[in-house]
Amino acid sequence: MKFTSTIALLSVIFNAHLVLSKSCDDSECVELYRGSDCQGAGELTNYVPTCNNGCYQYSSFDSVRVSGSGFEGTDCHIFSDPNCQNEITDTGNEVQTKCVNSPGAQSMICYFDC
Repeated sequence: MKFTSTIALLSVIFNAHLVLSKSCDDSECVELYRGSDCQGAGELTNYVPTCNNGCYQYSSFDSVRVSGSGFEGTDCHIFSDPNCQNEITDTGNEVQTKCVNSPGAQSMICYFDC
C-alpha cells in the first residue's frame, strides 16, 4: 500500500514540474529553432523563462529567440553540451526580442526578470 502511495505522490510532483515549464503566450519567451536566424518553419519548442530556471536540455538546436516583457529582460546562456557546462554564447539581457545563432547547442540556462 505504501508503495502505491509513493508512486502516486511522485506522479503528482513530476506533473507539477511539467506545468512549471509552460508555453509562451504574449510576453517573455524563449524559442528554440532548427536552422539559423530563428526562421519560423524551424521552431522546435518554446517556454516561459523564470528566475528559478535550471539547465534546460534539448537534443540539438541552432538558434534561439529570446523575448523580454518590454520592461524586464530575458537572458540565456547557451551551451554546446547537454549539461550546461561549455558555454558558447550569451544572449544578453534582452528587454525586447533578439535572435542568437547557436549551431549544434544542446542546453541552456535562461532567466527572466532576475
